[in-house]
Amino acid sequence: MKPALPAPWRSFGRLVSILAAVAPLAVAASEAPAGPLPTEPLPANSKLYHAWAGGVDPHPYLKSVKEDSASDNLLLQWTGLSGPYVVQGASNVAGPWTAVGDPTSGQSASVTPSADLQIFRIQGATPAYLSESTCRGCHPASHNGVAKTAHAGALQTLKAIGQHKNPGCLPCHTVGFGVPGGFVSDTATPLLGGVQCENCHGPGGAHVADPGDKSVRPVVAAASMTCGGCHTDAHHPTYDEWLTSAHRAVNPEFQATFMSTNIVAAESRMRSCGACHSGAVRLAMLEAWEENVPEAKMPSGDDAYKTHVTCSVCHTAHEATENGSQLRNPTHSTAFFSYYTATNTSFTLQYKPEVQICAQCHNQRGAVWDGTGRPPHHSPQYNILTGNIDADKDMGLNLAALPNSSHRDIPHQCTHCHTHGHEVANPSEENPNYTGHSFHPLDSNCMPCHTEEEAEVFVGFRQRTTKSEIAAVKTLLDTWGATKSPEALRAKYGKTTWEYASPGQLSPRPPGTTGAYSPTAAEQSQIVAEIKKARHLLYMVEHDGSYGVHNARYSSGLLGEAKKLVQARLNQ
Repeated sequence: MKPALPAPWRSFGRLVSILAAVAPLAVAASEAPAGPLPTEPLPANSKLYHAWAGGVDPHPYLKSVKEDSASDNLLLQWTGLSGPYVVQGASNVAGPWTAVGDPTSGQSASVTPSADLQIFRIQGATPAYLSESTCRGCHPASHNGVAKTAHAGALQTLKAIGQHKNPGCLPCHTVGFGVPGGFVSDTATPLLGGVQCENCHGPGGAHVADPGDKSVRPVVAAASMTCGGCHTDAHHPTYDEWLTSAHRAVNPEFQATFMSTNIVAAESRMRSCGACHSGAVRLAMLEAWEENVPEAKMPSGDDAYKTHVTCSVCHTAHEATENGSQLRNPTHSTAFFSYYTATNTSFTLQYKPEVQICAQCHNQRGAVWDGTGRPPHHSPQYNILTGNIDADKDMGLNLAALPNSSHRDIPHQCTHCHTHGHEVANPSEENPNYTGHSFHPLDSNCMPCHTEEEAEVFVGFRQRTTKSEIAAVKTLLDTWGATKSPEALRAKYGKTTWEYASPGQLSPRPPGTTGAYSPTAAEQSQIVAEIKKARHLLYMVEHDGSYGVHNARYSSGLLGEAKKLVQARLNQ
């Protein structure tokens, strides 16, 4: 659903309402949208608060209104790209509106309500759009890259279908359409056609007038809202789908550490987990790699925690790539990849741009068979899909000889099933097109290799089979723990003796129990190698999460190897 303008009014007790209007638009209370806009948490210093058709919104908006308990004044606070701003007041939404105080470059003001001043709004300066022809003078590399993308030809795509005068299309295919100073027509404002720098960075006039003034420098935002203003509605609901995905949220467990006042601890956690769990950290690391800098400068804790896996994490903003859709990485690869988070090796030295886009994060994250602290990370999907785990450390099992299913050979691998878009005949809010950015695999994505019916049967059968195989290996490990494990450990832990120091999800602690539950870090050395290898293989398949769908033959082969390892110990 295409986002509407934000509600321009709010009630505040004894006051009739407070108005935050789009200059020069004043919307009556009855026209306010019924519910909140879809949104994403943003860093505290962000100037962006909602999606707007056209990219970065040049309009000022009222953020908050607070009553001063010591006086009858109101403190108005707003957000905007640049001033001067003027506070206007009226007795009702019909006006007339009068200026309250002098113009200001700040973003707050104290006003005194009265019978004639019960509603307020903020007006800003007319946006000064200049076009990409001005920007390229100082930013030739970025300009030349954007010129080769589909964004640059956005107006031409409308011309090709005879919609270049359609006011419903122009906001997203031109610069500033519908805003003073923005696109009017292909003949009146030819330099503002297409999606340009100022769509994503805001009007550049104030910046060009005084490049040294940091307060008016163009916005540089990783927020998906910047893209979501246009990549939305029933025809291309990319942003709307992304809002329902796990990518749009940073795991809450990182908040305390990312935002810790202990900067060393905060940045250490960013470097280990932020590469995949924080869009701000990931982008900082990618920038360091591009500049061939060994260590990236970490963002603030607020930025790290509130910037999710946004559009710009996977897609480049300034260049067309051979991967299509401005993707940073290809959609197919089979080379082994594992990002080591527990080492001092920097992201710059580990990054492999030739590894496919999803594998950049969905890999085994440094897991090795002789690890003892905890099971492999919940992210080995790429390694299972490609049949390629533990290439860095010999398990003595010749896992490379295990058979693979054909899914690893699909040209677009993960993206074929997880971001495979589908169009409908007449898209509507009730029946929109599907872009795949919820990242949920659908049975229809399995076409043309399978029918939807075949896919449903295959997925159900394969997952039941794999879960049964997982349970069989788990039973053998429990049996080893209860009957064949070292006697001292067996007496303390029983069937969970095979588990890691921090046990995994296959051995949940019974409710109400306390005390020792699995061997400690020091006691892990008493667990024999065969059991360590078996538990590693078991959790690799379990934490892949597809239960055989990604690579049925390989998953079954890994579990078969694990079964043989445990059985050999049981037979001794």
